[in-house]
Amino acid sequence: MKRVGDISGAALERAYARRRIRQVAAMLVVYALFYICRLAFSASKKDMIEQGAYTAKEIGVVGSAMLIAYAIGKFVNGFIADRVNVRRYIMFGLFVSALANFIVGLHVPALMLAAVWFVNGLAQSTGAPCCVVALSRWWPKERRGTYYGIWSCSNNLGEVLAYILTAGVMVWAGAHYGADYAWRSCFWGAAAMGAVGIAAAWFFFGNAPEDEGLPPVPVDAAEVKVDTAGGQKIALTAPAVWLIAIAGGLFAASRYAVIDWGIFFLQVKKGYAGTDAAMIVTVNSIVGAVSSGLSGIVSDRFFKGSRQELAVSAGLVNVTALVLFMLVPGRHPWLDVLAMVLFGLAVGILLTFLGGLMAVDRVPKCAAGAALGIAGIGSYLGAGLQSAFSGCLVARGADGAATLMGHTFASGYTLDWLAVFWIGVAALSVAFTIAAGRCGRNRCGGKG
Repeated sequence: MKRVGDISGAALERAYARRRIRQVAAMLVVYALFYICRLAFSASKKDMIEQGAYTAKEIGVVGSAMLIAYAIGKFVNGFIADRVNVRRYIMFGLFVSALANFIVGLHVPALMLAAVWFVNGLAQSTGAPCCVVALSRWWPKERRGTYYGIWSCSNNLGEVLAYILTAGVMVWAGAHYGADYAWRSCFWGAAAMGAVGIAAAWFFFGNAPEDEGLPPVPVDAAEVKVDTAGGQKIALTAPAVWLIAIAGGLFAASRYAVIDWGIFFLQVKKGYAGTDAAMIVTVNSIVGAVSSGLSGIVSDRFFKGSRQELAVSAGLVNVTALVLFMLVPGRHPWLDVLAMVLFGLAVGILLTFLGGLMAVDRVPKCAAGAALGIAGIGSYLGAGLQSAFSGCLVARGADGAATLMGHTFASGYTLDWLAVFWIGVAALSVAFTIAAGRCGRNRCGGKG
């Protein structure tokens, strides 16, 4: 590429436009492949339990270990990513994650599985910070929101790819090599997809414009900022930020419940085949991608930058979706699909808002990282605790089949404690979102 001094004006704009298109495409694909290396565990749970490889409680604890590691790592890696070459760092994180998946496929002891999956959580936590730092380096603030929305769809794209590809690999491996290799091949397939992601990052992911011979993105020098230490103190002491973090943690528990255990629930409770269950749960990821991408635009255009009304509405939709999904007895494919459509609609909005945006709105811009870190810890600690608790509500019957704990009424209807837990945390998330909205604006004039 030409050096900075060799291009200017329209030629510089064209060079930037071409490179930015490649950059956003790279971030979208690479982070989606990160998700495959995270969700292989979800797709293979039922097979691991029924093959006797691990118990439901062991699997629940392993899932918690990964999410707790992710919560800690996301906060730490946010600081690290600001100071390193994010192209190399995201490749390193994906390499470690792919290696962890390959090791799990070897059928290691439960204690080693927990340790390896904890490391995978730390490796997974490099992906989002690297992408967000890259966004700040490649786009000016006034254009960053649009591309943040596009990049945020990578979560849902990764879920779709994970459910479809891993389900297909498991069916093929089970038919050719036996049931024991079905779940193991799921992790090996994820490791292979991780290798593809590393190659994509090497060829297409950019660290900063300066590395490509382009001038750096201009900074708005007119923007007035408070002292960083003062801004971080506001973030740490603002009640609204902590209420948003709690609401996000409770929402994350309901979201990851479906991500981690949704396929399992449809198989055990409603008798769906694995591929059919995966396709139904995948619907929420497709809808969520659109919802997430549009959430910021909708709140800015129709709610004048306030996220509160839309967040509460989405929370109520989330509760409704889980009620339809879990409490209606019998197998009703169209109703289950509708539940996942509503769930995806709510998740796309709440993932963006409670996952960080509402907290960032409440603090000075110089403390956005602190607010995002607080929100991130709340979200993934909630998701991690959900994994362990959900695992405790699953049992293995005398015939070896997985079953759900619950209470059967005189009418014959069985209420699963798993449903009570998932719907309960979703409802509590709405309550804490409302409480956060009632907190007065801080001295920065932020709004929820």
